Amino acid sequence: MTAKVRLQSRQQFQDDQQMLTFAPDYSDDRNKEWAKYTPALNLTMTVKDEVGNKLTVGDNFTLVFEPEED
Repeated sequence: MTAKVRLQSRQQFQDDQQMLTFAPDYSDDRNKEWAKYTPALNLTMTVKDEVGNKLTVGDNFTLVFEPEED
């Protein structure tokens, strides 16, 4: 399963880190695989500055959900 997301915001966090907040991409039924109506998703990540600086607010991404075997 995949989820189409958009980087909604980026905030400087402590110790050379950034907090990234992602929201679902509402365009063109991109999340119809898992959402019946309006998709709801809340994802926040804290990453190193070197990672966060490579991403632009407003860009779209695909999250891939793959089960792992224990």
